[in-house]
Amino acid sequence: MDYFIIAQDESADQQFRFAGLKSTNKIIEVTPDQADDIQDITIVFVEGQADSVYPDYIGKPVVLVADEVKKVLELHDPKLVFKCAILSDPKHSMQKVYWLLLLPRVDCLSERTEFQKTGAVKRIVIDQARAAGHAIFRAQGLLEKHVFIPLDVAESLLRRELLGIRLEKVEHDRGDSDVSQPGAFQPGAFTEGSVR
Repeated sequence: MDYFIIAQDESADQQFRFAGLKSTNKIIEVTPDQADDIQDITIVFVEGQADSVYPDYIGKPVVLVADEVKKVLELHDPKLVFKCAILSDPKHSMQKVYWLLLLPRVDCLSERTEFQKTGAVKRIVIDQARAAGHAIFRAQGLLEKHVFIPLDVAESLLRRELLGIRLEKVEHDRGDSDVSQPGAFQPGAFTEGSVR
């Protein structure tokens, strides 16, 4: 099974920003074991224009997904934990429903994964057997907070009219010493494909 990094396509014009945040470059990791500490519904204030773009996948500062993405993920993994986040732009009388995704860290890196001397990842190889059964996850052992999905989830997402999602294929180890070779992972090089 192939695996992909899923990320927000930030190339779209007129994107909104979170009120009170100067930068959304920092990623805040929220895991399922924090579920009891997070309210079931949260209002999050945003600032934008009347024609601001609201992508179906938001990767920073936390992972937020629109209803259609949530439905796909739940079909593939009913154990996923979500909390409702209402994005509200009072200036433009706009509210959008999103879902905060509490992502598990999965111990699924192949021994073929390579790291820089700094600890940053040089080459990601997912161990297919250890990642099996997870529709969306972060990999334990990476400094980077990449989010991964398997091929079947990627295909389900690509069949829908979604906005602002980028996918990048990563290598995987099939468990029989065979490694797929889509090319070495290059951090920041999201060129595999995007949805709208």
